[in-house]
Amino acid sequence: MYLKKLSLYGFKSFAGRVDLDLAPGIVGVVGPNGVGKSNISDALRWAMGEQSARLLRGSKMQDVIFAGSQSRKGLGYAEVSLVFDNSDQFLSIGFDEVTVTRKVYRSGEAEYLLNGVPCRLRDVADLFSGTGLGREAYSVVEQGKIDAILSARPEDRRSLFDEASGITKYRARKSQAQRRLLEVRADQLRVSDVAAELGRQLPMLEVQAEKALHWQELTDRLTRLDVDLLSYELSRISERLDGLGTEIQSLQDQEHALRAKSAECEAALEQAKVRMAQAESEVEALHAKASEARAAAERDNGRLNLARQRHQTLAERGAQLTAMVASMHERQSRLSDDCEIASRNARQARAEYAERGSAARQTEERIAALTAARIAAEAEVEECKSALFDVLARASDMRSRVRAGEDSMKYNRSRTARIRAQLDEKNRERVRVQDEAERIMCEGRALIDRSVQADSRVSQARAALEAARAEQELAAERATRARADESSANAAYASLSALQRDYEGYGRAVRALLTSDDWRRAGLLGAVGELIRAPREYERAIEAALGPAVQNIIASTAGVAEKAISFLKESRAGRATFLPLDILSSSPVPSSQIPTAARGVIGLASELAESAPEHRKAREYLLGRVLVVQDLSCGVALVRSGVRLRIVTLDGDQISAGGAMTGGEAADRQGGLLARARRLEELQEQLERAKKESANAESDRLRAHADVSKCQADLESAERELADLTLAVRSQDEKLRVARESLPRLADELATMELELKSVIAEDERALAEVGKYSHQLEAAESDRVRLEAELESKSGILTRLRAEEARASADHSTLNADTAALRERVNALESARSRAQAELESCGAELETVNGQERAAKEEAALALEEVELLREAALSSAVSFEEEQKRLEAARARRADELALVNEAERASRSARRGQSSADSRLSDARVLEARLDAERGSITERLSASYSIDVREALARDVSDLSSEDARLEIKRLRQQIEDLGPVNHTAIAESKELAQRYHFLEDQLADMESAQESLSEVVRECDRVCIKQFTETFDAIREEFSEIFQDVFGGGSADLALDDPNAPLECGVEIVCQPPGKRLTNLSLLSGGEKALAAIALLFAIMRVKPSPVCVLDEIDSALDEANVARFVELLEGISRNVQVIIVTHRKRTMECADTLFGVTMEESGVSKVFSIRASDYKL
Repeated sequence: MYLKKLSLYGFKSFAGRVDLDLAPGIVGVVGPNGVGKSNISDALRWAMGEQSARLLRGSKMQDVIFAGSQSRKGLGYAEVSLVFDNSDQFLSIGFDEVTVTRKVYRSGEAEYLLNGVPCRLRDVADLFSGTGLGREAYSVVEQGKIDAILSARPEDRRSLFDEASGITKYRARKSQAQRRLLEVRADQLRVSDVAAELGRQLPMLEVQAEKALHWQELTDRLTRLDVDLLSYELSRISERLDGLGTEIQSLQDQEHALRAKSAECEAALEQAKVRMAQAESEVEALHAKASEARAAAERDNGRLNLARQRHQTLAERGAQLTAMVASMHERQSRLSDDCEIASRNARQARAEYAERGSAARQTEERIAALTAARIAAEAEVEECKSALFDVLARASDMRSRVRAGEDSMKYNRSRTARIRAQLDEKNRERVRVQDEAERIMCEGRALIDRSVQADSRVSQARAALEAARAEQELAAERATRARADESSANAAYASLSALQRDYEGYGRAVRALLTSDDWRRAGLLGAVGELIRAPREYERAIEAALGPAVQNIIASTAGVAEKAISFLKESRAGRATFLPLDILSSSPVPSSQIPTAARGVIGLASELAESAPEHRKAREYLLGRVLVVQDLSCGVALVRSGVRLRIVTLDGDQISAGGAMTGGEAADRQGGLLARARRLEELQEQLERAKKESANAESDRLRAHADVSKCQADLESAERELADLTLAVRSQDEKLRVARESLPRLADELATMELELKSVIAEDERALAEVGKYSHQLEAAESDRVRLEAELESKSGILTRLRAEEARASADHSTLNADTAALRERVNALESARSRAQAELESCGAELETVNGQERAAKEEAALALEEVELLREAALSSAVSFEEEQKRLEAARARRADELALVNEAERASRSARRGQSSADSRLSDARVLEARLDAERGSITERLSASYSIDVREALARDVSDLSSEDARLEIKRLRQQIEDLGPVNHTAIAESKELAQRYHFLEDQLADMESAQESLSEVVRECDRVCIKQFTETFDAIREEFSEIFQDVFGGGSADLALDDPNAPLECGVEIVCQPPGKRLTNLSLLSGGEKALAAIALLFAIMRVKPSPVCVLDEIDSALDEANVARFVELLEGISRNVQVIIVTHRKRTMECADTLFGVTMEESGVSKVFSIRASDYKL
């Protein structure tokens, strides 16, 4: 078997779903510190059932859920799934592939799944039990466990060997069997108390059962007679009911005939009403049609009027269009004349435009010559400006260079001052660093001294913690025993208290009264057995003296007793004897008749018994004439001497006042009701003592736990102090290293600054020389500027004159151009006018055609409108005729409606007459049915009595032969039988069933006690068998691990010796395991004095020895090679490769040699802050 796949979602730093496909062999997990490598081993441990959040490096279980990062929100749950290849059926589950899944939600809820099916934590633990896997497995070695194996106490260390030997499950079975054994013993105590009580009650119930059988015989005879008498009465009533049925049938026939006649009248009335409704509907329909005809006539007249108006409008429109046609002919003639005039004016304007264009061309030639001369002058002016600009630019450049040189000189001087100041500062810093290094060295020596003292305090705290843990274990064991004693006492008290509370052992009547709080409040004080007490030595004698009177009920008054007796009679709850204190009296024995001086006389029973003062009368009434003696021989001697008192011995034997003797073996050695009350008080005291002892033990346990917590806190505080001091020493070393490294750096910086100062001074001298050179060049440039400015002024005057002449010529040309443009615009205007006239003429022709078409259309529409007028006139006449016809039909329908109304009135009168006849017949029929109902009720009462009291139905009763029965004789016999039943007095009707049930229950409890004895023996055998198996398996496994440990230790250390030993070989299941190591070349020494590497090698040797003896399918190792040097890592890798042939190894490591031996590597990174990412590398990708 091997781990095939690991899936994580939301577990610690794994925000998303991560699936790791694993293979047999060695699987390495690598990556920088803090990226989440150990979270993978935590996930494996957590999925296999780990319940300690501290071991998972958290404070509570919800801490394993991804809490979020700067860019991601936290998740609501975490989930880890382990998929095992179980093809070799290593896990006894019946599947070739086993998937174990664990989830935890932020609300605190958690769930486990096996192959997708919900299960319990216990199921997961049972699955991995004995396999080396699981929450306490030796196959998962987290960070720090290597050192913990060696530094742990021998008792704590043995859990590794228990798991390796596979006895953990047997220990669990043993603990479960021991808990069950305690439960069985408590149950046995409770059952034995109940069985003893039932054995005492059984004889009394058997006597009551015999009385109940006699009562049952009398009741059976009474039942037979009562059934016969009721059957006789039932037969007589049935005959009367049969005759009455015939009479009722005749009345029903008459009533049916009258009802039929009434129905006919009602039907005729309904038909008349239907016809009336039809006539009414016809009138309404004709009225609606007449209204529609009137509306149609009015509508047709309106349409006729509209048609006439439309015809008149169209005629007027035709006349208007004719007048428009004549007007448009006149406009067309006028537009033709305007077009001819516009053409003539346009020809004249074009001739004048041609003359002005010739003069404008001559002016343009003169302007061109002036323009050429101006352009040449402008070129000369521009050339002069360009030369002037060059001179100005050169002068500006020289001026800028001079200013730049002066600025550079100023900057260099300030830079020189700054560098000299920095040199002074660096010199002071070098002196300060040297002083700081001296101070750090002094503080470091002081911290080392404090670290040595802190290490000593850690050792003392560890010793104190071990002592406190030992005391805690002892206190926990005492608390467990105290809780078991308390549980046993509580079970016995609860059992006996329930018997006392439910009045088990008392009669049915006593239980019915005293279990009710109402009767208690009414004045029933309680039973004699609970109100009278006796010292333990006189208990048997007092209870024998009381006899059945122990169940008597003490009442405050006789009235309360009378009410209770009435209640018992009404509820048939049995009989009871009451002792009313207000009327109860006793005849005290004169002291002269009490032979106090005779041999064996103890005293009167009333004086030996105890009770409350208010119950003294009842005590004296019951026990005032009973003498208690030592034994039967003393009693016989007293009777012979003439004592006439009832005598009771301490063993419970009795001698009546007349001399009758009662005695023998007691049916109940445990005592009766008085003993039960006394034992209940003793159990209550025992329970209180057990509770007090349990509370004290629990207090001791809590105090020991507090001491352990305090010692743990002290140890953690000392370890934190030691860690802080170690960190402080390292910090001081780091500071000293930094200070020493900074001194050379400061020297280099000082040398650099001095070179820089020299460079700045040289640069300042070069800048001074350049400023002098550029000043001479600036003076020459200023001289050239003055000359060029004079030349530019002369050439600018010539250019100004040429521009004036060019402007005058341009003005003349502009005037000619304006005249020409005006003529051109006039020609264009005349052309446009002619075009508009022509277009308007054409438009007028088109419009004339349109108007002619509209005129023709108007005339056609007028003709059609005239035709429509004629048609609507005919329709209006037709609508008027239809309205007249509908009005006539409406009048005829109204006449028919009046006739139907008369018929309806006549039918209603006939219907009322029929209903009166039917009512009379119903009255006679009702009287007959009342009589029938009364007789039927009597029969029902008899039937109900037969059914309820005797479970006999009517058919069976009528079938009985009661023809010879005399009702009077039967009633006299019934009265006599009832008197005999009453003379029997109270009868416990449930005594037969109760006796049988009690006997069955008693025998059942005896069988249960036998079964419990057998169960105790079986459970004890299970415990012994578990011990035998555990001892055998542990011893064999321990010896094998011992041999392998010695061999591996010598291999990894290159010699030396190592051994394992039990603290107490006589108690192999309880003792601790000691580890003895002697590295080569050293004396045998304490494990705590080994170096870190030696401790790691020794612990690794022990783990690999366990793996060889009891290999686990999967082994998880988290950085256990971190303390090894390169040589020891090589030895570790050899061991790793050796066990990887049988075990799949998953190892988290930083060591290169360990990585090289891995068949598969998984790299863990944290590209995003707080979120781990995994990538895989096959062996072929990184091995040469």
